[in-house]
Amino acid sequence: MFKTLFIHELQNYLYSLRFQISFIIAILVFAFGTASYIVSIKDTHDNYAKFLQDRQKQLEEKAKNASKLATDMDNYVLSPNSYAIIDDCKESILPNKFTYNAYNVYSFDVRSGSVNPLLKKAQGLNWAFIMSMILSFMTLLLAFDAISGEKEDRTLSLIFSNKVPRGTFIFSKFLSIVTTIFSITIIGIILSLLIVLASGKININARFLFEMSDFLLISLLFIAVMAIIGLLASTLTRQSNISLLTCLTIWIVFAVVLPNSSLFFAKKIFGIPSANEVQKTTNQELQDINRNAPPGSWSANGGNPFYPRHELRANNQTNLMNARKRHYDAYYNQMFHQFESTRRLSIFSPITQFQCLNEGILGGGYLRFQKNWNDLHSYQESFLQWFKDLDAKDKNSPHWYNPYESLSTTKQSVSLDQIPQYSEKPAALVERLTYMKGYLIAMIVTLGAVFAFCFVRFLRYDVR
Repeated sequence: MFKTLFIHELQNYLYSLRFQISFIIAILVFAFGTASYIVSIKDTHDNYAKFLQDRQKQLEEKAKNASKLATDMDNYVLSPNSYAIIDDCKESILPNKFTYNAYNVYSFDVRSGSVNPLLKKAQGLNWAFIMSMILSFMTLLLAFDAISGEKEDRTLSLIFSNKVPRGTFIFSKFLSIVTTIFSITIIGIILSLLIVLASGKININARFLFEMSDFLLISLLFIAVMAIIGLLASTLTRQSNISLLTCLTIWIVFAVVLPNSSLFFAKKIFGIPSANEVQKTTNQELQDINRNAPPGSWSANGGNPFYPRHELRANNQTNLMNARKRHYDAYYNQMFHQFESTRRLSIFSPITQFQCLNEGILGGGYLRFQKNWNDLHSYQESFLQWFKDLDAKDKNSPHWYNPYESLSTTKQSVSLDQIPQYSEKPAALVERLTYMKGYLIAMIVTLGAVFAFCFVRFLRYDVR
């Protein structure tokens, strides 16, 4: 009984005009998105390669003076991700540049790789965008009249005159919608991969295939959620035009209202001070430190590293750095908390759940940023210890550590292979699963709850 119903419903969807139009649109978007990605990726990698070359030249110059190496500000920029065709995880608008030296990790920023930053797009036509914005909408378009449309055509009462179990009928509808949309997804991704392989510019390795497989599993779950939401809308109404309006409203709420309204409420509920307020408070403390510093704390004698007041200057500079660090670390933690709280407020949107799950699968987006921010702090501590060990061996150094100046520490040169350099480590599987856990549970609970509600509603649905 179920197999017959499923095949019948699947054939109805596959031969419908809505499916054919949806299929053509989706395939065109997959093809165009892949082509635009291939065109842009060369410029992205070329810009990053140039940055690495410039950074290497700067490092060679700094290595001539170990103190300069330790005190000069350095920038670490995250490399272009290798999975952007699947989902760029909004890394084009997330911070990807970190400023640090041996004494502190100072800040993060967004480094634009484009010639004109005003032309930078916030979202590319990658697979995740096509899935979350286009195919989710198509899923609702297929599902909105699955019940109400049958009622209007008077076929629903005819079906149940044959004693068809309602559970079997609703599940066959659900599964046929999921299968139809997922088939579009598979064909679109295969086409995208063929274009990528034909270009010869992107290496598809085992890791990429593994991440693609995980993406497909999450996409299947996401399609299932959107399909059952569409079916629920169809069981809540008796006219297909009302069902369509309901589905459109639901999609707008998930795609637009929840993500943007959560940002508003997060600012009200989890408000943080402005950057100007933090800077003002920090400057006040810095002025107090300078005012209370011992006389001569700003004296300098560049030719004599043992000049006594260099120790006072180093101590004062250290106090200034620690004050800045305390204020800005607290401010950054507030920013992280506000961002995470904003996401929690929009977790009821399956689209948000899907986007966050992709970050976990690919180890990108906010997960990647946070891991590098934390790892860079660990690296900075080991970098400082390496410099202090090097300085301790120099008898011509008084060992007065100044975080901003090279007045009173070793000026020996070092070879490049001796310098500890930071390199990004991808998030481990455990870290990814931990990051995904809450969003995965939310999506599964959403699917189960909506399906149960839809089933109960359909049991009471008047098919006449």
